[in-house]
Amino acid sequence: MGSIRSARRVSVAVVAAVVGLLAVPLPAQAVGGCYLRLAHLSPDTPAVDVTVTAFSRPDWSVTLKGVAYGALSDYQRIETGTYSVAMRPAGADPASKPVISATIDGADGKAYTVAGLGKFADLSLAVLNDDIGLPPAGQARMRVVNAAPLAGDLAVRRGDESVVEHAVFGRAGDYALVPAGRTVLKLAPQQGANAELPVDLQAGSVYSVLVLEKDGVLSATARQDAKGAEVVPTGGIEAGLGGAQDGLAPPHLALLAVAAAAGGALVLAVRRRRTG
Repeated sequence: MGSIRSARRVSVAVVAAVVGLLAVPLPAQAVGGCYLRLAHLSPDTPAVDVTVTAFSRPDWSVTLKGVAYGALSDYQRIETGTYSVAMRPAGADPASKPVISATIDGADGKAYTVAGLGKFADLSLAVLNDDIGLPPAGQARMRVVNAAPLAGDLAVRRGDESVVEHAVFGRAGDYALVPAGRTVLKLAPQQGANAELPVDLQAGSVYSVLVLEKDGVLSATARQDAKGAEVVPTGGIEAGLGGAQDGLAPPHLALLAVAAAAGGALVLAVRRRRTG
């Protein structure tokens, strides 16, 4: 009985320690900083590897590999400062010259999307200033990013109301205020068939509508960028822009593994006592 109590006390102590550590935010999740996400919105550009490098820490970088057309990462919180974002062909030597690059000066509390836009022949890597400010009561804020070349200047309507008259290919349009609620956005290209996008625009939220094209067919998706002036969702860029790097588990997972091992020790002690 003493061994069981001892094992139980050890398990409880370890679990309590893990819970306490989980309550402490990791450095990449610290209050402050700015937000960054990456997008590949060039329809005829092959998949790319995208590398983010901090000017203040030239030995530190994070790479997203094999990013294909239509991809938009989650926001990641990073420290304020200057960063370089470079695109290379998927699988290219990280030391090779990038196809295109851009510099971002991250200011506290701001959010940015760095997007490859346009056709490959005149590809640009644009730094978009994302407006995550709280919309007025009962409304949402929305912008359209036109990545569909055959669409030309795209018009977007909400019922009979015009939301955007000229969403130019290869650009992110200005934000527009729209009434919150369930609705259908009607996408009217200069060429080709119209498309519809059912959406549920939540009050106090900000959205980016991505208009894509594959084999001449228009499609669209709405991403919720912010809700209540907070970006959603977020992760730690130091954890690899959405995943662990180099096969290493994030610290929280390692701590949970310790807790699981402690729980296993308690179960083993109970079984041995019963079978002993």
